[in-house]
Amino acid sequence: MIKFFRHIRKSLLEQNKMGKYFKYAFGEIILVVIGILIALQINNWNQNRLDSNQEQQILLQLKSEFQENLKELDAKDTMRKHMIYSIEQLFNIKEENSISEFSTDTLRSYITWTHNTPTFDPVMGTTNELLSSGKLYLIDSNELKTRLTNWSGQVDRLREYEQDLRLYNMNNYNPFLTQNFSIKDLFDGVWQEKEYIKNKENRLKAVKDYINNKDVDDYIFNIISICEWTKQESYVVRSYTNEILKLIDQELDK
Repeated sequence: MIKFFRHIRKSLLEQNKMGKYFKYAFGEIILVVIGILIALQINNWNQNRLDSNQEQQILLQLKSEFQENLKELDAKDTMRKHMIYSIEQLFNIKEENSISEFSTDTLRSYITWTHNTPTFDPVMGTTNELLSSGKLYLIDSNELKTRLTNWSGQVDRLREYEQDLRLYNMNNYNPFLTQNFSIKDLFDGVWQEKEYIKNKENRLKAVKDYINNKDVDDYIFNIISICEWTKQESYVVRSYTNEILKLIDQELDK
């Protein structure tokens, strides 16, 4: 094809038809430009198709990731609800002096929940990879990109509250329990069923000592307060997670 065009140009020059030569040369340039534009358009179409396929794959991975995070949030919220309920029960028992109405194991279960420290451990592999690799541009939705970028900040705030409880237990509550009570008699039988029939009187005494100790109120009040704050922050993260899942579904349905 190139030889054919070259032959035409040579023929026009030999015939000294310069007007036709320049017209032909200009037309040839136009054809080349059109060819380049068509090639670029095809290349762009192919790239857009590849990007779209990659975006769909990323969206599916993100959906799976945030669905897992939602389950993890719910599991930790359930634990906090158990903690709050157990502490409320302990306050009621102390106030009403109704310790005799509960079995020793039930009371020890309530006490065990005060010692819990639920921690949200989100799956963030796809999100982190998307942000660190510079592939965020593949996501078409600007709102979804913004929420993904801010996701770690939401998690960090929740973890700060969780860390408050962990540090409070480590630095305050645990030393108080160790110094004033038999940890084995308070907790062991709850975790090890074979210990159920052993040291029944010791277990009951440990429970009574715990409930009748006036300082306990301050410690479990602080714990339930931190749990309530953490629970509220967890609801914020849960709502944020649901919004991300909603945006992902909208993109997948396009």
